[in-house]
Amino acid sequence: MFGSLYEPILMISKTQKAKYTFNCSDILVEAKTGAERKLIDYRKNPPQPYNTKKILGNVWDFSRVRYKMNEYENHPTQKPEALLERVIKASSNAGDIILDPFSGSFTTSAVAVRLGRYAIGIDLNEEYFKIGVRRTGISTEYKGQKLIKEKVRKTNAKSKYVRG
Repeated sequence: MFGSLYEPILMISKTQKAKYTFNCSDILVEAKTGAERKLIDYRKNPPQPYNTKKILGNVWDFSRVRYKMNEYENHPTQKPEALLERVIKASSNAGDIILDPFSGSFTTSAVAVRLGRYAIGIDLNEEYFKIGVRRTGISTEYKGQKLIKEKVRKTNAKSKYVRG
């Protein structure tokens, strides 16, 4: 069985004429071009060094969230904060509202709040909801219970370095 190696990201607008935000300058990445070697682009008039930054393509590479990472939460399909930060920066401005109808570990809401956006996160599971309340900074307790981060391994499998 092959593992899931990609997650599609959908951009949906209400109508064809709907206005949307795309802040490409906020998500530029290091260009793997002549800029690394300080080459000059002689096609430009006047000649100038190659750009060191470029707009992303349609394939992004992020490490999955692992147990030892600080951002890890007790959720089976948690997305990396760096991925959601890139999506939120590209598609919204400070003060905008970000909706995540299937919040899970509430990574989208936590990143949105950190970036100065408002967040609406929805999840039916009360344990995940409590993670969201804690991660977004809404409260440090819920129904009289102190909200603390407890890390629980999703598997009992041992690392290849520990198996011995």
